[in-house]
Amino acid sequence: MRLQRIRRSTALLSAIAVGLATALTTSDLGWAAEETLLSQGKPASASSIEDSALTPDLAVDGDPSTRWASAEGSDPQWIQVDLGAAADVTRLRLNWEAAYAASYRVEFSPDGTVWTTAYTASGGTGGVEDITSAAGTARYVRVVGTERGTAYGYSLWEFEVYGQSRAPSDYQAEDARIGSGRVDSDHSGYTGTGFVNYDNTIGSYVEWTVTVGESRDHDLRFRYANGKTDRPMRIAVDGTVVDSALPFPGTGSWSTWRASSVTVNLDPGTHTVRATATTSDGGPNVDRLSLSAGSPPQESFTAVAAGDIAEQCTASSSSCVHPKTADRARAIDPDFVITMGDNQYDDARLEDFQNYYDTTWGRFNPVVKPTPGNHESYDPAGFEVGYKEYFGSTATPEGETWYSYDVGNWHFIALDSNIFDDPDQIAWLEADLAANSQSCVAAYWHHPLYSSGGHGNDPVSRPVWDRLLDYDADLVLNGHDHHYERFAPQNAHGDHDPDGIVQIVGGMGGAHPYDIENPQPNSEFRISGSFGVVKLDFTPDGYSWDYVDHTGDVIDSSPEYTCH
Repeated sequence: MRLQRIRRSTALLSAIAVGLATALTTSDLGWAAEETLLSQGKPASASSIEDSALTPDLAVDGDPSTRWASAEGSDPQWIQVDLGAAADVTRLRLNWEAAYAASYRVEFSPDGTVWTTAYTASGGTGGVEDITSAAGTARYVRVVGTERGTAYGYSLWEFEVYGQSRAPSDYQAEDARIGSGRVDSDHSGYTGTGFVNYDNTIGSYVEWTVTVGESRDHDLRFRYANGKTDRPMRIAVDGTVVDSALPFPGTGSWSTWRASSVTVNLDPGTHTVRATATTSDGGPNVDRLSLSAGSPPQESFTAVAAGDIAEQCTASSSSCVHPKTADRARAIDPDFVITMGDNQYDDARLEDFQNYYDTTWGRFNPVVKPTPGNHESYDPAGFEVGYKEYFGSTATPEGETWYSYDVGNWHFIALDSNIFDDPDQIAWLEADLAANSQSCVAAYWHHPLYSSGGHGNDPVSRPVWDRLLDYDADLVLNGHDHHYERFAPQNAHGDHDPDGIVQIVGGMGGAHPYDIENPQPNSEFRISGSFGVVKLDFTPDGYSWDYVDHTGDVIDSSPEYTCH
């Protein structure tokens, strides 16, 4: 049975204490309206740190005596801040330490994945810079240093973003109207004075009264904790049901908090939002409702994908290929980069990442969305240790080596096929798919279910493929076999199926090629010995791609597919 999608989503949250930012009256400074310091105390991340005492959060803590510093002697480097919700950014203020940027750019993003350049600077001399021409709507703001002003790295005392916030309005559950439930505080991680524990009965509810300032789509995000049982709830706005069974999948622990959301169009004024249990298990524990203006989706975008990338060689050797595929990827100028494992050979040690991968494909670290391969598991320091240390939170944004993200109308799922036998990963995948609200779905990992190369078909992926089929997934990307191959849509048993999944093997990122040994029934095109990357073009309702050789020649072009 195919599962019907509705416009709703679930995402992992972390408990973040957000202080009140200082409101500044800016009429004397030339701005027409009041603006707020948006960045102070918000989550910050960076491409690297010089040491553990110079972390990115210190650049947004409001203390001019603390600072972030990047690793020394390497370009590019970046620092970014998550404003928590879409905001109208009016200006930035950068207070450089002695290690300043001679050239840099300011980038905006609605989702932390697709970035737009808002401002470019060159010939910088450090000190304090007020940037009034970097304006626009963004949730994520990033400064990317492209040329160091000294032999050191980059360092900021303060990274300040000003503007008008569209931050969500939070409504605590314990302050709402409760029908058949109680306020408790016996589990950790809630944000107010407690949370609502629904009675285990159909019809128990929490009802909030919310205020809206403008007519537009709004995201209603319910922060909740659950055990291992999905407790769906009926969501009604002003008495009208907008979702008859919004899922609240198990979070695994009553102290682990997630969010489930639904998007509705609201007019200015006051509205009631009621979440009602629909089963005898009642509802989950609910912490709060957050109301925020929805961001417009990205219409079309481009990604570059490759697997099996960096052998232990550099551009000084003419036979070293990963510098050439990295140059081709840079020429394509993608919105983000996907890697399908075996990023670094042979044992993916941290020092090998730093000496080889970082010198070529490392330039994409601000936009990379990686997955590990079997070579990442060979690290003598421990299972995937070098991979995790090199990529940091980019590889584990939700605390594990599997994660998901949305770009435009697409939902992307990055998985760790080294541990497909981990029940936590499979349970997470099922919950993620059930909560997805995007119309198109792509997933990627290292070991392919089908391949005509030397490794051949790998059945470890079949349970994952089955779950993706259940939710009408469209596209799967893999590596492992060192060749390029595309398949017609097929099911988990290798049968041609127009409603099946399209698969790409893209293992020609730089490692030595493997021969085509056993062509599979639904393989439509395959080639070995041509090193290159997959250039993926995504639209709101479809996709296509080219396989581009490192020389720039287009070796293969796919049909244009429409999402299921």
